[in-house]
Amino acid sequence: MSRAPIIQAYKALLESQKLTPNKAQAALAERLGLLQTTLVTSEKDEELKGVYIYGSVGTGKSRIADLFSNTIPREVSHRRVHFHEFLMDIHTRLHRLRSQSGYQGDPLFGIGTELVKRESRVLCFDEFQVSDIADAMILKRLFAGIWQAGGVMVATSNRHPENLYERGLNRPLFVPFIKELQQRCDVWHMEGQLDYRLRTSGKEDERDTVFFAEQDAFEASLQESTKGEPLIPTIIKVMMGRELAVHACVVPAG
Repeated sequence: MSRAPIIQAYKALLESQKLTPNKAQAALAERLGLLQTTLVTSEKDEELKGVYIYGSVGTGKSRIADLFSNTIPREVSHRRVHFHEFLMDIHTRLHRLRSQSGYQGDPLFGIGTELVKRESRVLCFDEFQVSDIADAMILKRLFAGIWQAGGVMVATSNRHPENLYERGLNRPLFVPFIKELQQRCDVWHMEGQLDYRLRTSGKEDERDTVFFAEQDAFEASLQESTKGEPLIPTIIKVMMGRELAVHACVVPAG
C-alpha cells in the first residue's frame, strides 16, 4: 500500500473506527495517493492526469476527495471548492476584466493560466455539474489555460462526463470540452450501496454539510453543533454586490 499522505490518513480513520472498511473508497484513496506522490516529484508545469470521480449520491466519493485535499503536501498549491462557487468566482473575474478600460479580446485562457501559476496548481471540485449555457460556453477556453499551465483537476460528480450539460442549449459546442476532460482526467466510477450522508453518528459525520432523513435528527445535530448558542438571521454579501439572506446562523464571538 502506498505511503502517500492520503493513505496514511485513510488508515488512521479506519483504525480509529471513524470510517468503516470499503473497497471502493480504498481503491480511490490509492489512486489519489499516486497522484499526490506524482505532484511532489513533477515539475510545476508538467502535464499530469487528474481524476474525475462520478457515482450515485452517498457513496463516500466526496469524503475521500476531502481527504485528498486535506492531505496534499504543503509545497503543492491547491484549492478545494464547490464547482458552482468556482464558476461564480470566474464570472466575477471575467466581469472585472471586461469592465476595465482598454479591454480587448477573450481573457478566459489568461484567467485559467494565472489561476494555476499564481494561486492553485491542483483544483479540487465538489459536485461538478453544468446546467447553465453561460457556464458551458466558458469552460473549454478556461480549462485550456488551466491545463496548459500544468493545472490538475480532481472532481466529484453524480454524472459521467458524457452526461454533463445533457439536453442543454447549443450542447454540440460543449462536447469538445467533454472530450478534452476525458483525455486530461482518469474517469473513475465510484460504486457503493450505503448512503454515507445518512450516517448520523459522531464518528462518521465530520463534514460541514450534513443531510438528514428525519427532522428530529436534524434538530438534534443542530443543537449539538451550535452548543446551544442562539440562532439569528443574517445577510451575507456575495458576488457582484448581491446579498444572500440566511434564515438562522450562529455569529462567532468577537
